[in-house]
Amino acid sequence: MQYKKKYLSITIIILIIGVIFFSMNNFFESKDNLIILDQIEFDAVYLENEHMVKISFKDKTNNTKFAILEILGMDVTYHQEYTFDYDSSFIEEVSLQEIPKYGWKTTPVILEIQHSEFGKISLKIEIHDPSESKPKIIVEQK
Repeated sequence: MQYKKKYLSITIIILIIGVIFFSMNNFFESKDNLIILDQIEFDAVYLENEHMVKISFKDKTNNTKFAILEILGMDVTYHQEYTFDYDSSFIEEVSLQEIPKYGWKTTPVILEIQHSEFGKISLKIEIHDPSESKPKIIVEQK
């Protein structure tokens, strides 16, 4: 009986330590993401009258040297590569005749960048209408 109580106590302590470690790891990751999103602007807006998506990117630090833009969920995935020397920014207009049947969540816009300070990161955003608030940008450090 004593053995079972000790085993249960040790298991609970290990679980508590794991939860604390996981929570702290997520806190620090979120802090890094906030720093990245403070320096990088990324958006994808559907302009219905022009039947196009206007995608904009700007690195305020100008430390992005290379980027790959992709729009998934289309019949043919949109793919464009950029090399930057001084001004790490672009505006891309992509023709899109209709709103996807199952909504914008099925057509994510992904930007993978090589940044001299942040390393290789991926940004993901949903397309939205100009009247809607900007969706959350998901940051993944690779």
